[in-house]
Amino acid sequence: MMGKVTLDRVIAFLRVYLALACCWPLPPDATKFRRLCRRTLRYLCVANSTAIIVSGVWTISKHGDDVIMVMKIGCQMSAAVQVPLQIILFAMQDKRIKVRIFIILCSLVITAACFIFAPLFLPQLFPLDLEYPFDIYQPLQTIIYMHHILLVLQSATQVGANTFPALLLWFVAARFHILSTRFRTVTDMKQLLKCVYEHNILLRYAKEVTRVVRYVALLGVTCSTGAVIFGYLIFMSRQPVSVKFPFFMVTFSGFLELYMYAWPADNVMTMSSDIALAVYNSSWYKDDVAMRKIFMHVMRRSQRSVIVSVPGALPQLCIKYYATYTSAVFSYMAFIRIIIGQE
Repeated sequence: MMGKVTLDRVIAFLRVYLALACCWPLPPDATKFRRLCRRTLRYLCVANSTAIIVSGVWTISKHGDDVIMVMKIGCQMSAAVQVPLQIILFAMQDKRIKVRIFIILCSLVITAACFIFAPLFLPQLFPLDLEYPFDIYQPLQTIIYMHHILLVLQSATQVGANTFPALLLWFVAARFHILSTRFRTVTDMKQLLKCVYEHNILLRYAKEVTRVVRYVALLGVTCSTGAVIFGYLIFMSRQPVSVKFPFFMVTFSGFLELYMYAWPADNVMTMSSDIALAVYNSSWYKDDVAMRKIFMHVMRRSQRSVIVSVPGALPQLCIKYYATYTSAVFSYMAFIRIIIGQE
């Protein structure tokens, strides 16, 4: 019988699962040798993914007239490009990031397994549809195969690494919810001033978290868009089911990756604005003038919700944006499908 899934078990699983993502923060007392090993692993992971990207560009330039091949490589490269960029982003935010969902992790594991074992069932040498400008014999073939496996695992773990920003957003939303409950039960000036102080601290903390999350979210939206569109086109093409299934999982993971951000970001936006509602529902009208003025100040300040956005690139990230994004992506898919069908 399966044991109860707890937060401690989820975090312990993530620490092992996200080893190749190089995003789990080291403890403050980590030794110089441990920091050196982390830095070396990051360099190796970036070099491995960069080599795959170069091979993908060369393959596309060689088979530019093969639409199916270009779509396959495009879908695979959408995931590969995310690896080095996200490692760099997490490295830049190492000091800020200090602290979702098994269905996402399971889908990533299934996707990675489909690509890794694809050569056993399909007429291809390697997990990715890449070619090289030199002859491939043993043991070079085995080395390249392991090279592809490492990249597939990196891509899966990098998508899973997005659980960190999601956890940060859930934590911020939980703190806003707790604070709104305290505002509803305020009875004297001392409690009110304490809640106002905590509200100021929480707003500054939420601002720091959104600064960390927004660029990682923008990268995830960009890469998942390419993976979703190319994966859908492969899925709708006249290919065997064994070829379609891995790309269907890539498309599914792309939608989940964006939802991973949109749901907690929407919750943060709602909870931060609920502070004003909590203050309004309290017994402020029974208090003296000084407390009423403080309540009014908190209500005015809470009318501006905490949002995750990048000016000019990523609008307000929320469930509404996710629905709009999904609708737009399906429109692009239908448009490209019509063009391919006419050709």
